Amino acid sequence: MILIQGFLEGLQPTPDLTVDEWADRYRVLSSVSSAEPGRWKTDRVPYMREIFRKLSPSDPCQEVVLMKGVQVAGTEVALNVVGAYIDLEPCPILYVMPTVDMAKTLSKKRASQMIQDCPSLRSKVSEMNRREGSSTQIEKLFPGGAFNLTGANSAAGLRSQPMRVLILDEVDAYPLNLEGEGSPIKLAEARTTTYSKNKKIFKLSTPTVAGRSAISFALEGTDQRELYVPCPHCDHKQTLKFENLKWDKGKPQTAQYLCEDCACLIEEKHKTKMLEQGVWIAKYPELSSELRAGYRINSLYSPLGWKSWGKIAEEFLEDKDDPVRFRTFVNTVLGEPWEDRGDAPEWERLFERRENYDFNQPPNEVELITVGVDVQGDRLELEVCGWTRQKVTWSLDYRVLEGDPTKTEVWDKLGEVINETWMRPDGVELPMAMMAVDANYNTQHVYNFCRKYSPTQVIPVRGRDQQKTIVSSPSSVDFTMGGKAMGKTKVWNVGVSLLKSALYADLRLIRNEDGTVPNGYCHFPNYAVEYFKGITAEVLTMKVHKGYPKYEWEKKYNRNEPLDLRVYNRAAAHVVGIDRFTDKHWDNMVGKYRVVKVGHEEPVTPVKRKKPKSDFWGGR
Repeated sequence: MILIQGFLEGLQPTPDLTVDEWADRYRVLSSVSSAEPGRWKTDRVPYMREIFRKLSPSDPCQEVVLMKGVQVAGTEVALNVVGAYIDLEPCPILYVMPTVDMAKTLSKKRASQMIQDCPSLRSKVSEMNRREGSSTQIEKLFPGGAFNLTGANSAAGLRSQPMRVLILDEVDAYPLNLEGEGSPIKLAEARTTTYSKNKKIFKLSTPTVAGRSAISFALEGTDQRELYVPCPHCDHKQTLKFENLKWDKGKPQTAQYLCEDCACLIEEKHKTKMLEQGVWIAKYPELSSELRAGYRINSLYSPLGWKSWGKIAEEFLEDKDDPVRFRTFVNTVLGEPWEDRGDAPEWERLFERRENYDFNQPPNEVELITVGVDVQGDRLELEVCGWTRQKVTWSLDYRVLEGDPTKTEVWDKLGEVINETWMRPDGVELPMAMMAVDANYNTQHVYNFCRKYSPTQVIPVRGRDQQKTIVSSPSSVDFTMGGKAMGKTKVWNVGVSLLKSALYADLRLIRNEDGTVPNGYCHFPNYAVEYFKGITAEVLTMKVHKGYPKYEWEKKYNRNEPLDLRVYNRAAAHVVGIDRFTDKHWDNMVGKYRVVKVGHEEPVTPVKRKKPKSDFWGGR
């Protein structure tokens, strides 16, 4: 019935509507692309009404910036803008996602579905398609204009004809420099210059790292509006802050919001009414302009039935002790940039807290062994790392295998490490769970070594500074030896900048007052001074490139192999599954990643291994 009514309405002349009025009248959400199919209702996300109005053809505003958490309907708002302009005021429209593949996915799963489900759009776009036969997955033609989708990784897609409406979605995932032509944001914005008086630019994204976040950078030039909602008990208007979310210990699903004025607890059932009465207030009214508006909103405002306060509390408890996961929580739930401390910890403090434990002997709490390998021109360097289920690490050994990496001898030495085991005092013998070998240097020889082993045991890795994940899905690459094609092998890309920042956070941890250590704490044996200089060898520095800040890791000490090796060990642990293991997973690892020596009713004294002659960092 709704579809029939919508079809009949779609045949009528289109009145002068704002975007939200158009969406409420014509937009239909499909069960294929929405958890709440049926008519679009702006009242479901009332905080978006002002943003809709700013992006409407009748409003003079030319640019809207939205820094947001997840589950607040950002992309659906952007699609409503597209639909409204196709229907109300046809013109050239460009929608930019981080990659071309993501743009195609958006087109197939959401944009095309929107056009199909809205009769007023379907009649226009499909009519042009039948007559001209030229609409495609990433270009939708209609009388008076075209709706193009592209990726920020495609310079060609960001050039050519002018665009009146420009939507830049998830801008923090855009490359900083596109094919040597500078910022893809600037390239896309240049396409709106023809429409200097009536252009519309909508930038939206969850933020990433402070100082490197494109959406935060864009927001800083606006009045930064925040949503104030009233307390149902005292009517005091306030923004929703995570620190005011309270729950019973161990019961995150009991989460309620503490009013900052009357100190009453607010049940989440009141949120719908609170959002209806919400009002956007500029944090910096002196920067307010009718041509530009900025908004910030976190996931605590997510409508009832979407992302609950209880779920947010649960995710916080799961992520708070892991710097990598907690960074994601801050970005995607709190909608805030992560304050990345790229300044290195003081190596002197790490050196002073060395512990007198034996090389190659993991304590009883270690349940996983990884090995990271760095390739140099005349040697291989490796670190053996033990992990507990709380991600507390023990450096068990650091070795240098001397030899030419273009020859087989040094790789044979490395192969022997794969079969080693490490015995705990309680008699549990741990094999190596995963070895990660750096493939940025002598790449083909690394591939040749790694392909001899199962990828569940040995993997080649390559560092990627801008990667936002610990490890990407493996990708296939061509493998050659002596100029002869040998087929393909798989390589894992590692987010080295992300992991260096997380490691530095772990290195700053100190023991608790009772002598215990926090999750993520790093134990070190009696290594020499050079090791601790090496693991803190780099600092994050900012440079300005074509008007945009660009951050790079720079060496302050030449020997940075210990830092790289700890990053590779962290990547290896992630591939094994340490970031998704529950206690049940850890308990079930017996027989898979560890072998129990039978017949040891009492703790055993392991045979002490001789430190390898190639040990470079042994105490001196």
